[in-house]
Amino acid sequence: MAAPLPSMETRARVASEAAQSFVDHYYDALNRRHNLAPFYASTSNRLTAAGVKPDISINGNLCETVADYETLLNKQGSPVHWYVLPTPPVTLGRSSSLVCCKSQRLTCINDIHSFDAHAVNPHYTAGLPSSSSSSSSADPAGGGMNRAERKAVEAGDRVSVAVQVSGTVRYGKAGEEATTERAFTEAWLLVPHWEAWARNAPRGLRRWVAVSQNFRTL
Repeated sequence: MAAPLPSMETRARVASEAAQSFVDHYYDALNRRHNLAPFYASTSNRLTAAGVKPDISINGNLCETVADYETLLNKQGSPVHWYVLPTPPVTLGRSSSLVCCKSQRLTCINDIHSFDAHAVNPHYTAGLPSSSSSSSSADPAGGGMNRAERKAVEAGDRVSVAVQVSGTVRYGKAGEEATTERAFTEAWLLVPHWEAWARNAPRGLRRWVAVSQNFRTL
C-alpha cells in the first residue's frame, strides 16, 4: 500500500502557518540585523549532508552563502529597518502584513503588502533521518513506515512550502519621510528542518528553513 499523505486541508493549514511564522520572524531579524543563518537550510547538518544548500539570488546576483548575503546587506551602511503594517492573520492565498520595531538611525522601510503560501511537496525526504521502518514496528500497510512516521507525514510535518512576498522598500531616516521607494518581490521555498522536529530538539530552531530565495526590486 502507498505511504499516507496529508489531506489537502492539512497541506493548506501547514503552508499557511509555516509561511506566517517564517515571514514574521525573518523580516524582524532582518530589520534588527540579527543572525540570518538559522533561517536557511545550511543550518541543518542533515540537509547539508544530503547536498541541500540555500540558493540565494538578489536582483539576479547569486550569493554563495548566507554570510555573503549578510555582507551584501551590511554594505548598505547604517542599520536597515524593515517596517510592515498590521493586518489580520494570513490564510492560504490571501494577503498579510507584519509589525517590526522602529530603528533610530538611517533606515530602509519595507512595507509587506502581501504574501501567499502553497504546499509544494507533501512528503519532502531530502536529508530525512534514517527510517526505523526496517524494525518490527514497521507497517507494510502504511507504506513501510512505523506509526510515528505515518503520523508525522499525515500531520504535514514533511511538507515543503512555496512563499511569495511582495511589498515596497523605502529608504530614509527613522521618523522622516522616505527619500527612495522601490517595489519588490521575494520568492521562498521552505523545507522541514529535521533537527527541529527531533525529539528533545534544542529550543529556538526554525521548523522550516529556506532552500531557495529570489529577491528582486521592480
